[in-house]
Amino acid sequence: MKPGLRSQRGAAALAVSMLLLFATTLTVLYLHRGLVFEQKASANQMNSTKALEAAEAGIEWATGMLNAPYDIDSACNFQTTTNTSFRKHYVLTRWNAAVNPSTDVAPAVDVFPGCRISSAGLSCNCRDAGTGVADLGTTLVPSFTVRFETIAGDPEAVRVTSSGCTAMGTACADATAADADANARVSVILKLKPVMRAAPAAPLTCGTTCQVGGSANIDNTNVPTNGVLVNAGAGITTAPGVSLATLPGQPPGNALVGNDASLSALSSTDPTCSNSNMFKAYFGTTIEAYRNAPSTRVLSCSGASDCSSRLDAAYNDGWRSFYFDSDLHLSGNATLGSQLDPVTIVTPNAMDINGTWDIYGLIFSNSAQWNDLGTGSATIHGAQISCAAYQNNGNGTLTYDADALKNARRLNALLVRVPGSWRDF
Repeated sequence: MKPGLRSQRGAAALAVSMLLLFATTLTVLYLHRGLVFEQKASANQMNSTKALEAAEAGIEWATGMLNAPYDIDSACNFQTTTNTSFRKHYVLTRWNAAVNPSTDVAPAVDVFPGCRISSAGLSCNCRDAGTGVADLGTTLVPSFTVRFETIAGDPEAVRVTSSGCTAMGTACADATAADADANARVSVILKLKPVMRAAPAAPLTCGTTCQVGGSANIDNTNVPTNGVLVNAGAGITTAPGVSLATLPGQPPGNALVGNDASLSALSSTDPTCSNSNMFKAYFGTTIEAYRNAPSTRVLSCSGASDCSSRLDAAYNDGWRSFYFDSDLHLSGNATLGSQLDPVTIVTPNAMDINGTWDIYGLIFSNSAQWNDLGTGSATIHGAQISCAAYQNNGNGTLTYDADALKNARRLNALLVRVPGSWRDF
């Protein structure tokens, strides 16, 4: 072989090697391109999921806050001093004189409370109505804000819309969400589920006998209830000193409805009141379910002074629905609730009120005595129900207050999701 040919023997191998290297490079670049695409797609999917989860977290947070009875501060922390719960702050808008806060759900549509979500938990801001988006700082973590809207034709419902974003330097809201890597909106309709299904039609309702003595006063001038004063499943007795006031022109005796067949049927099938038959008729649930509801404050006390102080402390904490495991004894002088902010008090045991109390709302007990221990002049503005018998030997007043009962029904209700109302955007 000639020397020149021997020196050119590796040229073909080099060319083939370069061609294979080039082909391999193209293959690697192609595969890398697919990997980069998958990484970007995965990152986008992760950010999108984070934003949607943040928005859903906002819905859950708002629902929980709306059902919490506690007062709140500007950081959405529960307090015991301001008497302004999250629901009153944003959905009932008490300071709006054009809206009756106790009869209609009237959301604050110009304010967006919200939170940032970090490994340390939630950092939230609950601003006053009229001050815009929550101030959540600039920490680069996911965040959400919520807003509220009325539902046309339904005064007991509210639409909650939550905007969720991935990490961004400002709070996530409708106007700023586009600045995040990903954002999502979720909305749901919440509707009141009243604690009390039906209000009684008389200031005093008894499953069995009603004995009204002393110098008690019973008033009902409410036309829709026909001015009924006492409704009992058995007999009604009134002492000579009892004052009865009903609709003008109607004899007071006609407003005493005894031996009511429906009440008699309830009491006869549940003589010990252990099956909650009477309770179910007005509350639509068992007395145990009422006790275990998240909006109910369960109390137990040993005497009149103890019951009074515990009830007063719980009311000041923001609670409006109460359940007493023990007998309920009240003494002293106090005002509990108002027509716009009434209470619901339930005990499966007995109760007695001794002293000068003004209570707005509904009281339910299995057996009741009123002012039986002294000469107080307590007044219940609303209604009282006794599953079994009722006896009064004092000077108190039962006055039917339809507005207080209506407000107790709504203000103490839970806000629950309407099935099928969830939407994402």
